[in-house]
Amino acid sequence: MTADTGEFGTGWQKWNPQAWVDFLTVKLMMSKVGDVIPRTYVPILRLVSEDAGKVDEGYDRVVSLREPIRLLDSPRDRWRKIYGAYIRELEWVFGELSQHFTQAEYQDLVVDIMARNIRQAMGSLLPSIERATRPEGSAPTRPATASRGSSRRGRLVEKVGGFLLKHVSPISAIVGPAELKMSGGRIQMYIPRCWMHTAPGDGRTQDRACLEGCKASCEAVFNGNTPLAMLFEPDLPEYSCTISVTMGEGLAG
Repeated sequence: MTADTGEFGTGWQKWNPQAWVDFLTVKLMMSKVGDVIPRTYVPILRLVSEDAGKVDEGYDRVVSLREPIRLLDSPRDRWRKIYGAYIRELEWVFGELSQHFTQAEYQDLVVDIMARNIRQAMGSLLPSIERATRPEGSAPTRPATASRGSSRRGRLVEKVGGFLLKHVSPISAIVGPAELKMSGGRIQMYIPRCWMHTAPGDGRTQDRACLEGCKASCEAVFNGNTPLAMLFEPDLPEYSCTISVTMGEGLAG
């Protein structure tokens, strides 16, 4: 480990609500897409390599870099160890695969696999996004007979949701702290130091995991397939990135 793990928080920051949300988010993420490396990418790499044994040795070496999760580890340390290992191994397998295909073939292969996994992992969330981003006036209205109790519950949910959105970032587990701006139906997120690059702790940017595993795959999932249009603009070789999300344009492709 060459990176300063203190950038992810110290003291109470390792145990605060954001740390717990990040840990639980990455646990859920790994349960959905974590096995794409050993079950899909590595078997393909073994098939195209002249020596499958060397592939296994290489994969075992990168897996051996995983830090053990201990009983008294904070949620922030658990998050870092799980997420950092995943990104480190993704970067490794992408680098190995790129040596056996043309650049176009490599990108089509790894992006298609990752996008399919993300789409499958999101499942019913994609239809929910579509409903949430319908043009004004097209969404179903609340029945006039809604009970007063339902209204009170609705207000409570809104208050709790507002508090969480104000104090807890839903994207922190993937990219870390981000600065959000909203203008004309567009959300712009500036990420000054993306945790995808720093969580592995090797002191360098994770270029392939960033460009193919994140940017290209997420754009493939959303752009043209949902009412969200997403544009990722990583500042490689810097650690920063800007993500623009536009509502209502995804289906237009």
